[in-house]
Amino acid sequence: MRRKWRSLMERKSDMRREVTVDMTRGQIAPQILRFALPVLLGLIFQRIYNFADSYIVGRYLGDGALAAVSVAGVGMYLMFSLIIGLTTGVTVVMSQYYGAGDTRAVEETFFSSVYVALGMTVLVTAAGVICTKPLLILLQTPEEVFAQAVLYLRLICAGCVGTMLYNWISAVLRSLGNSVIPLVFLGISSALNIFLDWLLVALIPLGVGGAALATILAQLISGLACLCYAWRVLPQLRFQKDRLRLNKRIGKEMLAYGLPAAMQMSIISVSDMTLQAVVNTYGTALVVAYGVCVKVEGLGMQIGDALGTALGTFTGQNAGAGNTARIRAGLRSTILMCVAGYAVLSPLIFFAAPVLMRMFTDSEASIGYGVEYMRIFAPFLIGVGILTLFHNLLRAVGDIKITIWMGVSEVVTRIGFAFLFSYLWGYRGLWLVSPLTWCAAAGLGGVRYVSGAWQRRLNDSACTDRKNGVK
Repeated sequence: MRRKWRSLMERKSDMRREVTVDMTRGQIAPQILRFALPVLLGLIFQRIYNFADSYIVGRYLGDGALAAVSVAGVGMYLMFSLIIGLTTGVTVVMSQYYGAGDTRAVEETFFSSVYVALGMTVLVTAAGVICTKPLLILLQTPEEVFAQAVLYLRLICAGCVGTMLYNWISAVLRSLGNSVIPLVFLGISSALNIFLDWLLVALIPLGVGGAALATILAQLISGLACLCYAWRVLPQLRFQKDRLRLNKRIGKEMLAYGLPAAMQMSIISVSDMTLQAVVNTYGTALVVAYGVCVKVEGLGMQIGDALGTALGTFTGQNAGAGNTARIRAGLRSTILMCVAGYAVLSPLIFFAAPVLMRMFTDSEASIGYGVEYMRIFAPFLIGVGILTLFHNLLRAVGDIKITIWMGVSEVVTRIGFAFLFSYLWGYRGLWLVSPLTWCAAAGLGGVRYVSGAWQRRLNDSACTDRKNGVK
């Protein structure tokens, strides 16, 4: 099998350079930047169709429907965090094997990941559909938007197979150093989602259910297209009866990385839900403002997310190659890029806050709340960017426990600050919760990195064994 893989790669050397990228050699900053830019564009496309979704819902269905989608979006993030967290395990394991040059293990990782992805899809779908109402009750969803929020969230959970499919195959391609192809198909998905939003909400009045169906269909089509492309250029990854089997050792490796990442992301989403629950007690106007601000906040996080994704793949490959000095250099370069990016983006959000709010609502009360919050969190976005870099690097080298503790620190501080600050300063205290939470968790990750414990763990881990075992 290994010979077959290598012979195909030799016959299609030009295609190989497009499909996979070896990040264990060459100039560091250009490699990370070339990887991060397509990821950033993809994340922006994703946010654009999220904005379009909110814009169309708000304009055609009113503030009540917009509030329902905003509240349901918190529950939807919990589902997505489980899926994305688990596929992180695929990225880490496959990138390490690729960096170590073990092509057979790369193939086995892909086929084993099919079972992991299917299992998580079934679990998330069932749990999401069953727990929708209890979750929204726990979030103290306003009665006037409860029914619409239930409908939206249940449909999204029922259609999570598309979300899993796209994130799974994207994780595979990115672990091999390719961030361009996921961007292409995500761009197609974003454009399709906007069109379907208009079709199923504005033209065919299906309400918030139409917005949910648009998201489901767009993600499913994007995932299928991405998978077909991967099969076309890497035929070794096509499903065949004699190869489609689970390697239990590799499966356990993926779960060892993926489950803690899913847990870390999900407990953070639980803390987000707690903050949303406190916000919901202040009425629809504040819920609408907070919902819009969360989308802008998410857009602001994209620089850190893109650089973090690039750093994670870079670190995974170099961990497989046993090159810790290159990992350190990669972090330094990525931090500089992160600082430069937020030096531009944060002031832009700060000054454009009124315009951004008026894009989604005409309510003066909501606009006032939203502008106030945006101008508080904008200067702190660099904190969440640095936090994301530490998360991705430490996870990619296998230092999983600290990433869980970073997640726990976010939960504790966010929940504690939400109740304390709202008690002390009312709704204005809520605006300080996320910024301070980001900085606290980033500080914990920074202390761990500086301590060098991650490097000692890496030197004793299976990554070095893989490198020494490559023939």
